[in-house]
Amino acid sequence: MPARLRIVPGVLYRDGKEIGRTSRPGQGRFTVPAEPGAYRLTTEASRSGAAGLSSRVSSAWTFGSRHTDGPERLPVGVIRFTPDLDADNAAPAGRPYLVPLAYWPQGSSTGEAPKQLTVEVSYDGGVVWTFAPVLANGVALLHHPTGASAVSLRAKAADRYGNTAEQTIINAYNLK
Repeated sequence: MPARLRIVPGVLYRDGKEIGRTSRPGQGRFTVPAEPGAYRLTTEASRSGAAGLSSRVSSAWTFGSRHTDGPERLPVGVIRFTPDLDADNAAPAGRPYLVPLAYWPQGSSTGEAPKQLTVEVSYDGGVVWTFAPVLANGVALLHHPTGASAVSLRAKAADRYGNTAEQTIINAYNLK
């Protein structure tokens, strides 16, 4: 069966009210009012029929905006999970497991330490989430249970200006 991709449009909100949409996840061009405002941008993509990994990925960002004299990059970033997986994109079940992660601001070639970072993990496809401690070096400490087949990850980060990023990956990797 070929993979099917379902894309939820990117939606931009200003002060809680929808002001724009794009059908391309992760991309968009919006004209916004010059007055200061609080914004939230969301996007999601789901797929079926593929290897079962990353079956749903969603992201949301919050940021402030004000008048500028020209186009500017949005003050948003991504959270990158970099677990050490085997050739089958799997990690061992039944033991503690370290997952390095980093926050990468848009336009940056390197990650940086966010002001706040939280990680949650799910072993049932995102039905129940549990907080995972984040160690000082930007590594999440997970406890892979015996009998679970996949790991879903959700992280929230805030930069020093109060901008936030939230990313959820359902079935990020398998367990053996």
